[in-house]
Amino acid sequence: MSKDTDVEQQASKPESGVVQVEPAIPEETPTTVSTTTTVIAVTNGEKPVEVTATTTPATAEQVQPATTIAGIELATPTAATTSPSTGSGKANMDPALINFKVLYVLTQLCGLTMIVLVGTWIGQHFGGLGGTSNPGLEFNWHPLFMTIGFIYLYGNSILIYRGFRTTRKKTLKLTHAGIHMAAFILTVIALKTVFDSHNLASPPIPNMYSLHSWLGLSAVIIFSLQYVAGFVAFLAPGLRENYRIAMMPLHIYFGLFGFVLAIASALMGITEKAIFAIKTPAYSTLPPAGVLANVIGVLYVVFGALVVYLATDPAFKRKPIPEDTALLNSSSANE
Repeated sequence: MSKDTDVEQQASKPESGVVQVEPAIPEETPTTVSTTTTVIAVTNGEKPVEVTATTTPATAEQVQPATTIAGIELATPTAATTSPSTGSGKANMDPALINFKVLYVLTQLCGLTMIVLVGTWIGQHFGGLGGTSNPGLEFNWHPLFMTIGFIYLYGNSILIYRGFRTTRKKTLKLTHAGIHMAAFILTVIALKTVFDSHNLASPPIPNMYSLHSWLGLSAVIIFSLQYVAGFVAFLAPGLRENYRIAMMPLHIYFGLFGFVLAIASALMGITEKAIFAIKTPAYSTLPPAGVLANVIGVLYVVFGALVVYLATDPAFKRKPIPEDTALLNSSSANE
């Protein structure tokens, strides 16, 4: 009995001079990976099913962390494949921006249709265009150029900052001023044609007696003063930044006021032309020329309303981009 005990003790003791070393198990050093849980709504038949996606931490033996969805292990995409696709970018677009784009396209279609109908109106029903040798035909340049310059281009110049919101501010400023200059040139030509058609007529027609002429000339004067003030304040160098900030609300208000005044004057002008020129059959019988004149007037109102709405809704305001900040800092440094 004692012999058996001695044998067991000897077997349990290591031999002298021999050290038993257990094999070391390498510790797994997990990399620092943030574990996220995403709940994905999956349509399954009639009602959505919530599925939890968990990312397991990566170990030294793992090349990529794994994603487990409903017990199925998937490889986590690399950085090159995690960028959102174009379709998902459109799906995540701001709803206000989507509404703006739809209304902006509608505004352009309305404006272009307006110009085409004015050209058709004067071409089909009033003999087309002419020069100083025919004052009656020379007058027809007036509604056409006013519609193109003082309504369509004027409205698009107002919307340029919101319509091209990803463009640099400096480029938008120059484009804004350029469109305004084109509108101003067409407006001056339109005014010359209407004065020529009155002065060269036989007998001459009096000038500046109607409400249309009063409001129209007032709109042109406001537009011109607004252009000069805007050029000095926002394009010409040297004006202090606090003055520019103070002038911005006035610039916006009088820009919109002049545009609305131009729309009102155009409505009076097209009504005046229809009453004076549509004689056989009379305008009161609603002939095709009269119907077309009314449709053009409605398009004036719709176009003006869309421009004012897109230009004043805070949800459609252009957000500054990094280039704008650099431009502001450089202009402040130069002052």
